[in-house]
Amino acid sequence: MTWYATAGHDRADVEDRRARAPWYRSKARPSPADMLRKLRRVLIAARFNASRPDQPTPQEIHVIRLAWETAAA
Repeated sequence: MTWYATAGHDRADVEDRRARAPWYRSKARPSPADMLRKLRRVLIAARFNASRPDQPTPQEIHVIRLAWETAAA
């Protein structure tokens, strides 16, 4: 709950939950289960989206591609 209150809270969370679960039409605040669900999603996304230091970032790839295009022109 502390993580959710300090970093994870978003007003759209309740609306998203209502859209996914129509029986929650009167839901006004996220439940502890909703908070835990969001924390799990954030942790999983961070694990799979973590950049590897030995791999170039998308911005670096873009700069290199532009340099190659300029050199080839």
